[in-house]
Amino acid sequence: MERRPNRRPGSSGSAQRDTVRINDSTPRQRATGRETEALAARPRPKRPRALLASALATAVWCATVVFTPILVCVILGWWQAGAEGPVSVVAAAAGVAWLSGHGVPVDIGPMHLSVPPLAITVLVAWRLAKAAAGTTRAIGGRDAAAVRAAAGLVTILYTGLVAAAAALSARGPFDVDVLPALLHAVPLVVAATAYGSAREAGVLPWTTASVWLRRGLRTGFITAGALLAFGAAAVGAAFAVRGPVVADTLGLYGNASWIVALLTLVYLPNLAVWAAAYIAGPGFAVGAGTAVQTELVELGPLPAFPVFAAVPNAPLPDYATVLVGLPLMLAAVFGVILTYRSPDLRLPRVTTASIVAAAGAALTLGLLSFLSGGAAGRDLLADLGPDPLAVAWISGVQFLIGLVGAALVARLFAVHRRAAEAELVRRDTVVIPEPAPGRDDGLPCHT
Repeated sequence: MERRPNRRPGSSGSAQRDTVRINDSTPRQRATGRETEALAARPRPKRPRALLASALATAVWCATVVFTPILVCVILGWWQAGAEGPVSVVAAAAGVAWLSGHGVPVDIGPMHLSVPPLAITVLVAWRLAKAAAGTTRAIGGRDAAAVRAAAGLVTILYTGLVAAAAALSARGPFDVDVLPALLHAVPLVVAATAYGSAREAGVLPWTTASVWLRRGLRTGFITAGALLAFGAAAVGAAFAVRGPVVADTLGLYGNASWIVALLTLVYLPNLAVWAAAYIAGPGFAVGAGTAVQTELVELGPLPAFPVFAAVPNAPLPDYATVLVGLPLMLAAVFGVILTYRSPDLRLPRVTTASIVAAAGAALTLGLLSFLSGGAAGRDLLADLGPDPLAVAWISGVQFLIGLVGAALVARLFAVHRRAAEAELVRRDTVVIPEPAPGRDDGLPCHT
């Protein structure tokens, strides 16, 4: 304890007072304070340096994780084919496959390929989000400025890798233009890095959005995902039904059949989107002037590839056309679920959330339809995939009717049931209060 007088001059005629300050710090606390001051005096690492190092490391690692398996598969195929051709062409083939996962159009000899393998696209988007999140974590970002810095620098560095890959892959039978490659790849990179960085920093607008908006968007995404799941099941059923034809198609490639099977696997998400469009009604095209719908199939000559071997070659039978009403039924189910999970929302908010869910599901399917289509040639297969506008419009109408109608009916029945229960209690139930315990209730009674 240390006693120090602290005299303050008082007014004239008044006595001066002594104040006492008590210092109860122990020697250990004083030592800890000195260590803290020493740590504060040390030069802190510069944030721009940490940002640059982390962004460079995560961007390179993101590209390496996706590119290495592709390169291994290409080298195995080249070795099995007799190791013909220079190694530079093999590396260019791997680079073209990697770029196609970013939606970059490439030319392979006379064939123009602009159909991205969505399996690689999803992997690229996931790794980009992880890279941006790692960079944000490295700089301790917790605000929007850190998100802009981390996501922006990762985007710039990764875009440089895409431009370098496009320039180096233009050799042999492969041709890639740098400017179209950047125009197609940059939107994917920006979206993935912004999402990953904002989620890591905790500044996603999702957490501050209204309850009805979050529930509506979540219901819409779940509805679209359920329809895509049914589309994937339909693809599996198509491969199972036309299994002999698919096996014969693979047998045409001999020792390289495993490469064709691997290409089919990376395009399976595309087929799931096409099948969802087929179930929704608009269908899809497998060439210019063709249409594959539940009630109409118009096909031209198709190349020997397992993906095309599983395409329906005839309309569905009458008993199977019930698939057309599947989006409406799914929307009705999730509309009821939305209503019963939102007892705290009034009827206008529930209706608005249902409309938001229908719009979100329709836009999701339309965007996936746009990403899953393209061209695999210049003449015969210049138009592949569903029409995004038709898919969004037709599926959106079905989702709107199902979600809003089911939500309103479910709320109506829920309110009616609650009102009936309340009326029954009011009319037929007499609540008899128990008497309050008296003072002598616990005493024994003697006669």
